[in-house]
Amino acid sequence: MSRRVSSSLAILTPAVLTLGALLAACSPSGNTAARNDLDAAPPKTTRLAVTTVAARQGTLSANRSVAANIRAVRDSRVAAQSGGAVRARLVEEGERVAAGQVVVQLDDTTQRQALENARLQVQQAQISLQQTQQNVAGSGGALEAAVTSAQATLAQATQSAQSSENLYRLGGISLADLQAARAALAQAQGGLAQARQNLAQNGRSAQASVPLQRAQLDTAQAGVRQAEQNLARTQVRAPFAGVVADLNVEEGEFAAQGSTVFRLVDPASIQARFNVPPADAAALQDGTRLNLGYGGVNYVAVVRGNPAVAGTDRLVPVTANVQGGERLPVGASAQVRYRAALGRGMIVPGAAVQSDGGENSVYVAENGVARRQAVTVVAEAGAQAAVTGLEAGAPVISPVPASLQDGDAVEVGRAAAATVPAAPATASGDAASGQGSQP
Repeated sequence: MSRRVSSSLAILTPAVLTLGALLAACSPSGNTAARNDLDAAPPKTTRLAVTTVAARQGTLSANRSVAANIRAVRDSRVAAQSGGAVRARLVEEGERVAAGQVVVQLDDTTQRQALENARLQVQQAQISLQQTQQNVAGSGGALEAAVTSAQATLAQATQSAQSSENLYRLGGISLADLQAARAALAQAQGGLAQARQNLAQNGRSAQASVPLQRAQLDTAQAGVRQAEQNLARTQVRAPFAGVVADLNVEEGEFAAQGSTVFRLVDPASIQARFNVPPADAAALQDGTRLNLGYGGVNYVAVVRGNPAVAGTDRLVPVTANVQGGERLPVGASAQVRYRAALGRGMIVPGAAVQSDGGENSVYVAENGVARRQAVTVVAEAGAQAAVTGLEAGAPVISPVPASLQDGDAVEVGRAAAATVPAAPATASGDAASGQGSQP
């Protein structure tokens, strides 16, 4: 019995010793280094898969939308210069007209009659002047002939009187004959004086009557010109070339003198006036094309002149000519869309920029390792950011994995340029003008 027990103990002793050794190794008095190796996290043996975007130099831009007031440099409400019924509308709304073209014709019956009467008065005045001139010329010739005849008569009477004086002294004639010769001389002298007086009177009459008739003719001709002007006022004409935007009268209606008949707009003078921040005004130089929307229709507006200085509201007024804007109502409000440059730098995705403790940074993949790089954000818009502190072409990790740390091993799956769709922001690189094309 005792031999069997001893044999059993001999068999169990090695197993017990082995179990004891194991328990000793796990006891608090075991090897501390071995315990620490078991508790520590296993070292990283794999690389973190990331994607990168190549940073590039460029200008970050954003679309803006502001309210604009529609106005026209040449927008005229043409009024009737004469009252009358509308006889005809010669054009319709929306039609182009030349300068001086008749748009509306008023009834001109009265004015035409007045013109005919004025022309008749001119004819009568011309006839009266011609008759007066003829009478003066005819009577003047006869009177001049009478003066010549009286001079001849006087010469003959003078000679006869001298002969009578000589004969009387010689006793050849009687005193009665001498006195008769003297009487004939006195009569001849009186006849010449009367002829000269008649000629002078005729000249004075001509000086008075002819100018009077000419004055009457001038008055009649002035009446014709006035009648022609009154007739012309029945035609309402376009003062300049443009588009008839509104017609305010219908055929048969009465248009009072001074009332608006139609509105004429010069299409080349339609403008949009709006205000922008000073930072945006620098990009809106002369010739910049904008998009203007009104009533569901888009128009092209072109900036004219450099923007003015900022007003009291700290906004800069900008004026742009609207192409094909003759249908736009003056005074209406429209929406202008333009692209403003926000900042220039290295363009990277906005999601790549991390902020920690007030410092901005990105992760750059270098030789299979993620390196944290501090940057300064110049501008942000949409899904992009313009930063400084990077070199062109730097492979910026985007998106940034949540577990990524500085110095982590990474494996770049793909690389892309720092570009995203244009709305609401775009980035224009050095190859472009720095200002994206307008919508």
